[in-house]
Amino acid sequence: MKMKVMNVAVVGAGIYGINHVNAYTWNPNTNLVAVCDLNKEITDKIAKQYEVKTYNDVNEMLDKEDIDAVSIATPDAFHMEPALAAIRHGKPILVEKPLATTSEDAKKILAEAEKYKVRVAVDYHKRWDPAAINVRNELQKAETGAPVRGYMNMDDIIDVPTEWFGWADKSSPVHFLGTHCYDQIRWYMGCEVEEVSAVGTKKVLKSKGIDTYDSIQATLKMENGCYWTVENSWILPKGFAKNNDGRTQILCENAMFRIDSQNRGVEMFNHEKQRTPNSYFILNNCGRPSGFGIEPINDFIYCLQKEIPFIADGNDGLQAELVAEAVHESLETGQKVRIKRD
Repeated sequence: MKMKVMNVAVVGAGIYGINHVNAYTWNPNTNLVAVCDLNKEITDKIAKQYEVKTYNDVNEMLDKEDIDAVSIATPDAFHMEPALAAIRHGKPILVEKPLATTSEDAKKILAEAEKYKVRVAVDYHKRWDPAAINVRNELQKAETGAPVRGYMNMDDIIDVPTEWFGWADKSSPVHFLGTHCYDQIRWYMGCEVEEVSAVGTKKVLKSKGIDTYDSIQATLKMENGCYWTVENSWILPKGFAKNNDGRTQILCENAMFRIDSQNRGVEMFNHEKQRTPNSYFILNNCGRPSGFGIEPINDFIYCLQKEIPFIADGNDGLQAELVAEAVHESLETGQKVRIKRD
């Protein structure tokens, strides 16, 4: 049975939002009806390239267009306002991670969603990574035994906070990268984080006028008794073989698992440097986008059409933010922080 084509809109069409635009352009079950961005240069370019209506005001777009669902891909600290606008117009939303950069904002989004009976998904695309899915399936096998300890790092080259966008001081490696880790660890473990402690440095980026952390190391105590070390940084050197680095190791009673997310098996060389692209994340295949960075966007539509649960929902977004907030509190106080849940 052919599914109903859904009218969708994207709010925020910058570095990552363009992936939502591309996904909906190619999805046979969606009709991209509008794109909104505060930057008129971006919307002018989108209108020309994609032949779609564009707006610079989200409420004007929501008032004028017949929309079934909305993707929100604005910068980290600016998710709440467009999310609330879409919710109050009765539209289900997919929010780029993090759901918000404070638990207060995250709770406001979820409270309004409940009030207006609107569904909320969060784009934690690592849940669609084939390597991560493989490991999670193994963790759920009885013969693997209980997890004992875990390690995860996710780091970006320094270009990300200094050149890719101009709002790094309103976020941090915790909100931009750590939130992926916290969500993935919860997903692996099947339980919540109880307590965190963290240390970090502010030196390199601060010297460049960007008041945020260079690097953060956090210890997470899980409800199942497993301890995780999580490291996130924004200052890998420009010459690093990939824009980001990521590795995971999990020791269990009867097994151990490793994932190298930096070198996914493809190496490229020229006269300047070696590159190790992620061939599974987002690829342009004759114009068509594919990979686990695109799958959650398409899956958002599929889950709405089938009326089935999201793989990563609003509560997942809130729980990851509670961890991120606790990590920042520990950074500032130098104390262990126990996570409080209502």
